[in-house]
Amino acid sequence: MSTVKIKKALLVEVALIRVLSIAFQLVFLKLYTYNTSIYELGTYYFLFTVSYCINAFLLIPLDYFQQSNIYKLKEGNYSLQSFNAINLTVLKLLFLLLTASCLLSIVFFPKYFILIVIIILLSISTYFVTLIRGFINNLELRRQATYCLLLENCAKIAVFFLLNKMAGHSSALMILQSLLFSSLIAFATLYVILRRIPEYNTGAIYKFDIKETFKFSYPMTFNAVINMLQTQGYRLILVPLGLTEVVGIYATVANVGISGTNAYSTVFGQIFVPGLYKTHGKYILTYLRNALLSLIVIMLGGYLFSNLVIRIITKSMLVKYSSLILYGIMTEGGNFLAGALIIYLTIKGKTYFTIRASTLGIVVLMISFGLLYFFKILNVYTIGIPIALSQVCITSYFFIIVYKLTAKSTNHE
Repeated sequence: MSTVKIKKALLVEVALIRVLSIAFQLVFLKLYTYNTSIYELGTYYFLFTVSYCINAFLLIPLDYFQQSNIYKLKEGNYSLQSFNAINLTVLKLLFLLLTASCLLSIVFFPKYFILIVIIILLSISTYFVTLIRGFINNLELRRQATYCLLLENCAKIAVFFLLNKMAGHSSALMILQSLLFSSLIAFATLYVILRRIPEYNTGAIYKFDIKETFKFSYPMTFNAVINMLQTQGYRLILVPLGLTEVVGIYATVANVGISGTNAYSTVFGQIFVPGLYKTHGKYILTYLRNALLSLIVIMLGGYLFSNLVIRIITKSMLVKYSSLILYGIMTEGGNFLAGALIIYLTIKGKTYFTIRASTLGIVVLMISFGLLYFFKILNVYTIGIPIALSQVCITSYFFIIVYKLTAKSTNHE
């Protein structure tokens, strides 16, 4: 069989396995949504966002930093073990955070001890799973990365089903436990694969400068935190205000759109993101064109079939809120496009532009929410307007910057 045919067969296999993985992801969504009360769903989304805050402040920027340096290490005959020092430092910091949080919990909030431990461990495991899967996928071991994702989604279903059967009811804590255990299974599998690839086992160790890492990461930290506040910040505000069920309704329905779009973008990314790194960003405009066309199709499908999708994937009582699915598609669609644009900026060492974009996004978000609150029209149907609007503004700004950079690069050539 020719090399071209082998590559096509591999892409087809990866796409099929990813479709199956999407199916299992939606089964998990159906399982916990159907078995969990709206109040507990609102609580779950609140707690998940608390866990994600750790990733936004520290872990996501370091992930971007390492992914952007994979091919630089490979081309210089350096090993991926060069990243071990960075991740060991991360582990030490997170261990201190975990220890301090546990001590404070024991003294002041003993009934939340288990919850705090799960939240922090989930954040840590999510980081390492995302990091190693990114290594494997960006080194074009797409089959392994895809099968591990399938394993993780299957594990979520199995663990949740088992815990639900044992307890006889579902809760926010149970959903978090399912995510944590499945994440740990995925991490163990991915780590075994990582240890066996040549890029990890061969080559010298490159010592990254702390200042270099910080200079790259702090704009990304700002961007990650602002993105978290844009897309999930409403949970941190509305739940403490007693609007847990409003959060439960909006987050559950919008999450269907987010999950579907994220599932597609992950497939798209697994196939095409390595091309961004390999070409040092030259592939960006083609990537964006195809991604934007995909999002238009997804939006149209979401508009036409929202009632049917919500009825199948969640529960019938939420069908009347099915239009909220479009907010989810727009929110994740913004992340989909912005993610590629940020990759381009990291490759070019222009991460400071992310600070400007994030500032624009949070200003638009705050003004929009302020207007909704002032005119007393902040409700389950309008929560998504500021989120979607800020995503459009950020993505547009990134696109303008990247277009100018690519035009300048073309002129120089």
